[in-house]
Amino acid sequence: MILGVLSDTHKDRMNALPHVITEFQKRGVQTIIHCGDILPHHLKPELFGNLPVVCALTDEQVREKHSVFTHPPAGWIFTRPNKRIVDLADVRVYVGHKRAFEFLYGSESKLFEMLNTISLDYDMVRFLFSGHTHHQIFMQGPLIDFINPGAIEDSMGALGGYAYAVIDTEKSRIIFARIPSTKMVKPPLTVGIVSDSKDISEIDVNLWQKLTEEFRRQQVTHIIHCGNIALSDIGRQEFDGFQVYYNLLPGQKDPEGPRNWHIISPKEPVVEIKGYHFYVQYNLGAILLDKSESDMYRLSLEVQAKYPLTNFLLFGFSHSGFYEEGQNMVLLNPGYIAHSRSFAVVALPQNEITFSRIPLEPLVLESIAA
Repeated sequence: MILGVLSDTHKDRMNALPHVITEFQKRGVQTIIHCGDILPHHLKPELFGNLPVVCALTDEQVREKHSVFTHPPAGWIFTRPNKRIVDLADVRVYVGHKRAFEFLYGSESKLFEMLNTISLDYDMVRFLFSGHTHHQIFMQGPLIDFINPGAIEDSMGALGGYAYAVIDTEKSRIIFARIPSTKMVKPPLTVGIVSDSKDISEIDVNLWQKLTEEFRRQQVTHIIHCGNIALSDIGRQEFDGFQVYYNLLPGQKDPEGPRNWHIISPKEPVVEIKGYHFYVQYNLGAILLDKSESDMYRLSLEVQAKYPLTNFLLFGFSHSGFYEEGQNMVLLNPGYIAHSRSFAVVALPQNEITFSRIPLEPLVLESIAA
């Protein structure tokens, strides 16, 4: 199933909503998730391409008795406080509005606790959707993924534009995208981000081949490995044709791979590609676990004080994929590829960020000879 996710349309002063719906239609969206802060004049099925819509009502809207929010339009479902679970065709979801506050004022670990509580209270919930903070957030949980698609109006994130997300539940692919608010002139660049491959070559002999095939499908030209890579994997032939930047752990000695492999200096950990700057610090995954969104903002300021041109702060260590469209820069962990087969792709300058997984092959029961 393909879901189109948006939030915080408010007055839509810039008329972005029709452009986002056109994108949804191009991408084959079957159901739209609206994470709240919708105004009465937008409660029109035709405005949403006559697609089914699941829309979160705010506390204030629920308190408005005898209003347009009492009954949803045809083909729509309203979720309300304490009644946020919706069963769609092949997936169960939680559609709320303010759940991002667990991260804004708490920490990444607090957000995990909230996801675990939802898992305990409601079986089989696959995604938790929330808005309100006006910038994109993603956290990959063991059972539930947390997704804030950003805002249609008044985006507050570093990437700007009119933000939305598209999810392919069958392929486990989550795309964070946006309608640009200005004309972009930077050259195109698509970068694959991976981390924590560890001993994957001993566990899954086909992983690298599958990954590079997916990178080619998405037109990736450059790859950044955030760290925890086996030295024997540096220079693998599957990566011929890519420019690969890799980060070593303390104590690892650089084997100096082929010319298309470039080590990231621990003293100057910034990768510059076509005018974009990626700051890479592997162990931030451990440091950020107990940090709030406000703490992460302060960290981004510290990084920019030393490296003013930084666009992306990349890290690993934590098993879970993570993305936070901060006010100054993007914080991104592609996930633990050896554990969950997770990776990310960043397409620039359109600022489209995709989280995917390499699927495992289904087990085959061999026939027993008579």
